[in-house]
Amino acid sequence: MAEPTTDPVIEDAAALLGELLDQTRRRFWLHARVELLAEFRALELGSHLANIAQRHRHTDIRILVDDDLALRERIPGLVESIKRLPTAVTVRRLDAAEESPLTLTAIADHSGWMQLTQAGGQRILRGNVDDRAGTQRAALDFEANWSLSDEAIVLRRLMV
Repeated sequence: MAEPTTDPVIEDAAALLGELLDQTRRRFWLHARVELLAEFRALELGSHLANIAQRHRHTDIRILVDDDLALRERIPGLVESIKRLPTAVTVRRLDAAEESPLTLTAIADHSGWMQLTQAGGQRILRGNVDDRAGTQRAALDFEANWSLSDEAIVLRRLMV
C-alpha cells in the first residue's frame, strides 16, 4: 500500500503559520474555514495560543470561523485551549458563502501575515513573516469581517 502523499503547499503553509505563531507577542488574528483549519491539527494551535496568551497580559487573540459547531467537532483540542483562555481568546462566527473558496488568513502582531486559499482543486499560499504593508491590508480585511460576525454561540454555551 502506498504512503499517502502530503501536499507541499499545506506543508509550506504549516511552516509559515508556525513561524507566525512563534513570533507573535501580543496580537494573533485567525480567520479560517474550519474545513481548511482542520488540516493544521498537527500544529497544535491551542498550545501556541496558550503560549501567546502567557507572553503579555494585554494579548489580543481573535478567531473567526465559518462554523463553530464544526470547530468543536473537528478540532476539539483547540476548543479545549480556548475554554482555558476565556479572557485572552475571542471566537466569533461568520457564515461563508458556499461558493466562496476555502481560506485561512493569519495575522501576527503588525508585522507578519499569511493567506492560504483553496479553490478549484488548487491551493495558493501568500504572505510573509516580515511584511508590514501586507499585514496592514490583511488586518483591515479581518476587521471588516469581524465587524460583520456574530458571537460563537456553540462555544459560548460550552464555556458558561
